Amino acid sequence: MKRHSHHATGRTRLSRRVAALLAVAGLALSGCAAAGGTEGSSGSTPVRGGVLKYRAAGGGKSFDPATTTGYGLAVPVRGLVDSLVFNNLDGTFAPWLATRWTVNDNATRFDFTLRDGVTFSDGEKLDATAVAASYQALRDGGAKYAVANQWIGALRSINTPDEHTVVFDFAKPNSSFLQSASSTVLGIVAPATAKLPFEKRQEGMGIIGSGPFVAAESRGEEGYTLVRRKDYAWAPAPAKNQGPAYLDKIEVHNIQDNSIAAAELRSGGLDLLHNTEPADKTEFASSTEITIRREPLPGSALGFAANIEQPGLDDVNVRRALALAIDRDAVLRRASAIDILPRSAYTASNPYFTDQSGKIRTDVRQATRLLDQAGWRPGPDGVRTKNGNRLSFTLVYSPSTISHEPNIAVVQAQWKKIGIELNFGSLTQAELNQRLQSGDYSFSWGSGTRPDADVLRSTYGGLDPELDAVFAAILAEPDIAKRKVLAAKASGIVLDKAYYIPLYDFIQPLAYRDSTHLPLFEATHIPWLGDAWVDKK
Repeated sequence: MKRHSHHATGRTRLSRRVAALLAVAGLALSGCAAAGGTEGSSGSTPVRGGVLKYRAAGGGKSFDPATTTGYGLAVPVRGLVDSLVFNNLDGTFAPWLATRWTVNDNATRFDFTLRDGVTFSDGEKLDATAVAASYQALRDGGAKYAVANQWIGALRSINTPDEHTVVFDFAKPNSSFLQSASSTVLGIVAPATAKLPFEKRQEGMGIIGSGPFVAAESRGEEGYTLVRRKDYAWAPAPAKNQGPAYLDKIEVHNIQDNSIAAAELRSGGLDLLHNTEPADKTEFASSTEITIRREPLPGSALGFAANIEQPGLDDVNVRRALALAIDRDAVLRRASAIDILPRSAYTASNPYFTDQSGKIRTDVRQATRLLDQAGWRPGPDGVRTKNGNRLSFTLVYSPSTISHEPNIAVVQAQWKKIGIELNFGSLTQAELNQRLQSGDYSFSWGSGTRPDADVLRSTYGGLDPELDAVFAAILAEPDIAKRKVLAAKASGIVLDKAYYIPLYDFIQPLAYRDSTHLPLFEATHIPWLGDAWVDKK
């Protein structure tokens, strides 16, 4: 055993992509650092006590980790639940609830040895049976826990040979499971929580974990409060603070308006917030009082995912022409000062990123030649036609994407110059789901926010036998270095065949006052709040 410590078509293809795109919608509402996951202000002396006031965008009354898949919502929820392993910023893993683990040669079996002495906040012991129950509750919930079950994968069985050992067996290779097991989504909940029906778990106060904070108050749609757990003593290995959290409380405020939240941060009414409008991102980037993270969330770049069953998009040369016709520098001039050019199908902060800038370029003349060669000729209104079809496309997205519309309009104008029409506009979530399910769209908008090589498969699996073979190889390879080589190959195919047209690496950041200190970040870019503190005012 290896020890790793410290072709579908038609409706089948469409159903896979719909599930993936809906998952992406949930995930992507979503500075250089050391390999161990530390960053920034760790050189200061920690302050004990105090309250961290955090703004979450788009939150409701639920703080169930298994359904809190949006990045910003997961930041405080991470304080409630621990995970089996900790995922460092460089993609490696460190002990947490599991002190060691083994993965077999084809990544179909994962054995975890659990730490002794861990308890949930209700006093119950965390053992192998409790871990198995936490996972089994998600499996039993089925589609209600769609993202969690997608990440768990083809799990065949969970076995508990003794109280300190839990074994996961899979029906097919799943090398991404270790990253899944490090996530907040799969954070371990107490048996009392695992027994609750789905609806009860969404009411908030029933969430019991082993984390450094405990849910103390729910204010319904307005937010909730977490308080420090005084006997916490099992932080992830990279954390300098192995005891109780420095903070006394975390107050979570569900402020829906980005501008109001930004004003609260400026005034000191908030210490930390997720997501800002482009103008605020630009301002905060040069502020002397506010820090803003400049790295994109680790996953895939933000852009257009093509529905290759649509007329025109079923031709690789048309898709290539569309990609070549985009001047991304012009697009970024309409975005904030800190968004960056894409250099891969993966974002630059994904541990599996390899620079493939040469595959993402602008060449309008070549784009025009490809369209001519494909038989698309300018029509009377300037839009190219072929066999009675107009080269007219529709981009669909949810209201959360409205702030990107000025940038999309730049692409619309660039495509218009070479005879391509792009229509776009936001849909309600129900309307978006219906359009994705029916296939009545040309492009979907979004990105993935998972720091793993497998993030592309969820959207592009089933499109291409060559690509599917690479995805299968990634899942069967536990070695991180070898997975990175395979990830570069997958990204190259996606870009070369223009299944995806990346526009930019979007910075959907955390912004925080300089009195707020966040020494440790996971690979997901979620801060470990057991190490966080705020300066005394």
